[in-house]
Amino acid sequence: MTLPKIPRYRAIADALINEIVKKKFSVGSALPAEAELCEQLKVSRHTVREGLRILEESGLIVRRQGSGSVVISDKPPVRYRQVVDSIEDLHQYGKESRFQLLQAKETTVSQVMAARLGCASETFCIELQALRSERGEHGEAGRPIALTHLYFPPQAAGRREKLLNPSSALPVLLALLDSRTLGRIEQTFEAVALDAATAAHLNVAKNSPSLRASRTYYDRKGKLIAVAISLHRSDMFRYTTILKHESS
Repeated sequence: MTLPKIPRYRAIADALINEIVKKKFSVGSALPAEAELCEQLKVSRHTVREGLRILEESGLIVRRQGSGSVVISDKPPVRYRQVVDSIEDLHQYGKESRFQLLQAKETTVSQVMAARLGCASETFCIELQALRSERGEHGEAGRPIALTHLYFPPQAAGRREKLLNPSSALPVLLALLDSRTLGRIEQTFEAVALDAATAAHLNVAKNSPSLRASRTYYDRKGKLIAVAISLHRSDMFRYTTILKHESS
């Protein structure tokens, strides 16, 4: 087993996953003991354990004290992993999945949402509901990944009409959230349980765990464009950020 030049624990995990998928370690069989892996790969026990942790979290093995690691599946789950270091990175995720507009309407928003949009409570605002799914080989929608609600403050008559028209709403939305014109995006994340309606859209059970992403979009002049609330299936989505030291 040879390891590529990535973090050692990640390389160990990838190598073991590859061997499980290729049936070198079949379902029900045991992986080599930690000590054996340490000796074979010339790494510490901590590094081996971190690699095995990834396999366990992926549902491929189960680890039992005194019994080692046993393979329980040879099919790694598919997860959309969003690695973000810039606004451009954030938009890359959209290119790798399919976005389907479900509903466009004008509605009054809650006091909390009105404050986020910078308008008075009970103001009529535009709400779009959309489903993001896997992109199939021929562009068709696969399994659902996230349900998103987008809220816009009151708009000029022409843009309002286009956003409320399902046939023209998506091009207007893409233009408004174009990474070339955005100034900044503020975002927060929290773990929540899915309500019945959202769970039905995502094809999971009510109260299933979800990652809720709340984003506020601003243009380059600091003007608010929209607020988006996305609820992701926890088994198909992972979010990663990269933190760097700023050079002096």
